[in-house]
Amino acid sequence: MKKSSLYNPKLTIKDFAELVSSQSISCEELTEITLDRIRKLNPKLNGFITILEDSAKHDAKDADASIRRGKYKGPLHGVPISLKDLIYVKGVKSTSGSKILADFVPDYDSTVVRKLKEAGAIIVGMNNTHEFACGITNINPHYGPSRNPWDDSRMSGGSSGGSAVAVSAGMSLASIGTDTSGSIRVPSSLCGVFGLKPTYGRVSKYGVMPLAPSIDHIGPICRSPWDIAAVMQHIAGYDSHDPNSANAPVPNYIDEVEKTQGKFRLGIPKQFFFDIIDPKVKHTFDSFVERAESCQISSTHVDVDQTDKIYETWRAIRLGESATTHNEWLRTRHDDYGKDVAKMLDDGLKITAVHYISAHKWRQEIRGAILRAMKPYDALLVPTTPIAAPLLDQSTVHLDGKDIEVYPVLSRLTTVFDVTGLPALNIPAGLVDNRLPVGVQLVGRPFDEARLIQIAERYEQQYHVSEEMVPALNVTA
Repeated sequence: MKKSSLYNPKLTIKDFAELVSSQSISCEELTEITLDRIRKLNPKLNGFITILEDSAKHDAKDADASIRRGKYKGPLHGVPISLKDLIYVKGVKSTSGSKILADFVPDYDSTVVRKLKEAGAIIVGMNNTHEFACGITNINPHYGPSRNPWDDSRMSGGSSGGSAVAVSAGMSLASIGTDTSGSIRVPSSLCGVFGLKPTYGRVSKYGVMPLAPSIDHIGPICRSPWDIAAVMQHIAGYDSHDPNSANAPVPNYIDEVEKTQGKFRLGIPKQFFFDIIDPKVKHTFDSFVERAESCQISSTHVDVDQTDKIYETWRAIRLGESATTHNEWLRTRHDDYGKDVAKMLDDGLKITAVHYISAHKWRQEIRGAILRAMKPYDALLVPTTPIAAPLLDQSTVHLDGKDIEVYPVLSRLTTVFDVTGLPALNIPAGLVDNRLPVGVQLVGRPFDEARLIQIAERYEQQYHVSEEMVPALNVTA
């Protein structure tokens, strides 16, 4: 039997972990199957900037040897995982999707990578990203756009677009992305996969190219809630190298995800989240709510205050901090930025100190309002994106009788959970027009990611989302 025929894109980390631990498949076989899929699909989908064939094969061989010695490390042992191309791996080019860092090679591993390696994961490559993670479309002028596996004429979303493409298309079993404005959840929504933005400080940012440090988050993109739990089990936790790392207890996510007994109650905000939304996406959201009821996940509507401050709060912090991060290069290498990123960074230079300081006050007010609304519930539930994936050349979308730019539409419903630092998990909700995925977000209390994963797992057990949300891709043997 050909190795490529062993691969089933519906299989998850949990499925492969059982095969690897029982030695029904070797780490070398699994890695070769994955690399073969990358070779065949990446030329079209452009989910990777760098593919690490030699090191992946070497690490897979070592992983097999460790298993033969009786030293199986857990569910990530031998599992092919990719990384957004701004997460540092020692000796591996890390471009941040930019011209400026096109030849940058870090001399140390990020904390996330160190932990993944300790868990036995195999790093197969670096995923395409919107330049410097400073955008939501993943249309990159230097490395080309990552393309949606469900329709390669459409956007993947970003800025962790290559990561979502890789997982959706089966080019890696998981990817680590970053999220400052929705950059994990937006592409997860548009590509039909699960994506978690953990609580701010839950996962170390040490060794990751910053954008807006007070709202940057690191998190996993996977095919299933169980897989999210398995990755979080290894990457979460306090890190003294990261001054923003939270010294908070880390649960056993794998144990917690399997505790899905009882009922869950969700609150659906009345304000803001449905003001601008494609009717077809709203219909998909409503259908998700109805289906969730059948697996003891009930929902009621709830008032949320302070939503009028969301955009200006995010804008001041995101633009102001990113301009500060890039200030030196803006002066010395301005022409090396793509036009959209240069404009956004230039806009950040115009943020006043009064606006920036006020925004930090507003973010606490918004956070308090969301937590008050959440008090009677296990989590809040909102759409992830107001639209399905736009065409690659589409700059505006027609909603509510007017044309609106794609960027503010795609990020409209995600930025608030970056500025508040609350955990948010994208769940694939269904297909618009039976062909384009969109997702819903579960939003939780600080450091309560396990509860979100439990709720998602309950839904997964009933509806087998990881098996159903698989794009039809022509992969020849």
